[in-house]
Amino acid sequence: MLTDDEKQRRFKQLQAKNYRASLRLEGIHLEQEECTNSESGLSEIEQIRQLKGHYAR
Repeated sequence: MLTDDEKQRRFKQLQAKNYRASLRLEGIHLEQEECTNSESGLSEIEQIRQLKGHYAR
């Protein structure tokens, strides 16, 4: 079970990730400062490319 602080931190991380993704969809590309996912070690862009490749089959 997550503590309240962990839940709040996770929510803020997800909120920031979604905000960056919505900016990308609108054509606003931020610097290549994409954070890496601690679970897989891949950046968000690399994860998206992998998923696109997986579903393109």
